[in-house]
Amino acid sequence: MFKVFFNYKRFSIFLFLFFISFAKHTLSNEIKPLEEILDDNNTNKNSINIMSRCAAIYGALYFINPSDTNSKEYENRYKIFLQSAVLEDIKINNTDEEESYKKQIEEFKTSIKFFIQIYIQNYKKHNSYLKNHWLENDFIICEKF
Repeated sequence: MFKVFFNYKRFSIFLFLFFISFAKHTLSNEIKPLEEILDDNNTNKNSINIMSRCAAIYGALYFINPSDTNSKEYENRYKIFLQSAVLEDIKINNTDEEESYKKQIEEFKTSIKFFIQIYIQNYKKHNSYLKNHWLENDFIICEKF
């Protein structure tokens, strides 16, 4: 009986790890650096994507380390970018405010989980959340807004 449980437990862990790696792989293929988004000619969609990305970058920095000396600034910035994404979505797509806000929050939650994962992995490698990673350039771009 112990052998069956052990094999089941190993299989469950393997399955869990497989789905996590698949989800990470899928998300990483969909997320382009902001430089590539800025180079795209579809400016309407780009503005929403940039605002959403910056909200997630600052939100992840805030939630991963809320005791950081910059945490209040990160909190303010993620809220401003999130609200800006909602306003852009309403303006460009003529969507209802409540519907747009729900959509942006869902995207924010998904993105923030992904960025927190990246930050943690990068911190383990480089002792920094952003250094030596493409997200550092995205952060610099977001600072300019």
